[in-house]
Amino acid sequence: MTNDIDSKLVGFNGVLLHPSLDIKDGILVLGFRYRSESKIEDAFLVTFDGSTKLFQKDDFVYKEKKYSIDKSSRKLAWIEVCWGLEVVNSFIEKQLRSSNNLVPVEVFKEIVESSKKYIELEKDIDYVLLTAWIIGTYFYPIFSAYPMLNLKGPKGSGKSQCLNFLRQLCFNAIKARPTLAALGDTVDSLRGTYLIDQADSLDRKGSEDLLDILTDSYKKGGGKRRVIDIDKNKSRQVREFETYSPKAFASIKELPQDLRDRCLAIPLIRSSKNFHDPDEDTDDWRKMRDKLYRLLILQYPVVASAYEIMKVGYRTSNEIVGRQLELWLPIETMLAHIGMADYIAEAKKRFKSQYGFTEYEPSDLDEKVITAIYEQLRDKEKIELTPKAISEFVGPETWGFDNDRQRAAKVGWVIKGFNLSNEKLARTKDGHRYLFTKDKIEKIYNSYFKPSEKPTPIYIDTEDTINTEELFNVDSGP
Repeated sequence: MTNDIDSKLVGFNGVLLHPSLDIKDGILVLGFRYRSESKIEDAFLVTFDGSTKLFQKDDFVYKEKKYSIDKSSRKLAWIEVCWGLEVVNSFIEKQLRSSNNLVPVEVFKEIVESSKKYIELEKDIDYVLLTAWIIGTYFYPIFSAYPMLNLKGPKGSGKSQCLNFLRQLCFNAIKARPTLAALGDTVDSLRGTYLIDQADSLDRKGSEDLLDILTDSYKKGGGKRRVIDIDKNKSRQVREFETYSPKAFASIKELPQDLRDRCLAIPLIRSSKNFHDPDEDTDDWRKMRDKLYRLLILQYPVVASAYEIMKVGYRTSNEIVGRQLELWLPIETMLAHIGMADYIAEAKKRFKSQYGFTEYEPSDLDEKVITAIYEQLRDKEKIELTPKAISEFVGPETWGFDNDRQRAAKVGWVIKGFNLSNEKLARTKDGHRYLFTKDKIEKIYNSYFKPSEKPTPIYIDTEDTINTEELFNVDSGP
């Protein structure tokens, strides 16, 4: 009798790579679609040991380790649209000479010069930040988090124009309506830069699921989207889509709070200049993207190493911490290793001042609730309080026409929003009791409400400002 029982499960003993863009184990993968003489095919440029090779199969072995390019049902970007078939073939044939002729700082300056033909930003240093962000969209799989971009300005300030400019230069950029389907197609298939115009609508009723995913998608592994596919046989299959990628939002009003404090803010101003429209014919965009692709291929090992070294340095300095550090590190890494290190100090000041406008600002009620709890803990190490009791400590002048139940509910939201309590205790006739400890409340109070001895200035000192007009010698008019 035949034994049909297997003794164990055998999985894939190797590394899976994304077909559009991936950087793992020192290996870079760039994937595209193209039309051959007979059909549509996929092709992959794989770089390792300083050499780029062309693959049309899905797997290969490097240093005795298996690698598989996980295409699944993903549709890759068209090579003719993004780069050009002949350009890629030429690069493969002459890659060493082609790479050595590329000067990273000149690519940076060219993008700055180009941006000034299409958009007007508030400060010269904003062009440096924007350009670092654009170049970083090609390197983003290296980083554990990548800042979203918030282009904020009044109506007529060129936000849509700026998104169109980004669409021409960012990696696999797609300008699309904010929907879960568009997000999955752009990011999971293309690992592309997702550009959203009129992002003010994201806080409307019905957008909660999309907003939750977007909020987490600034970080590697965050914002996973799961859908159920039903085939013709009515069998169900759960599929998971990744959503981590560079994203840019154009808005007149403030973005929803959770989204806003994950952004690099770039203010736009209404200009009297008649700027060009960044359409397909105004510049040789494919030629500029060719330089960005080659820059990625040339620089990705150095950028990856520098990023890890910078993370260690910031852990010891505590100059920037938490999410602010996560968002800043990719920008500094790009500036440091594309020949723009002289701009880091000013760019960092600008980033920090603008991040101050994106961070959560506690309301008057938040401050009064936390202060009331703090006052009750003056001579105690811990205390049990109900939201109703806290509302009474806050004082009647705060509440207007709210009744007792409404007051307690608002206090409850503050407790949950700031994670003030150490423990939720049993319910009483006055509602749930919460356990608060002095060390926790004191730490939260000092973080949000105690004035710092040396506050970060909102505006950059003029004596520290570098004149980018002079450096780049650029005419910013049309």
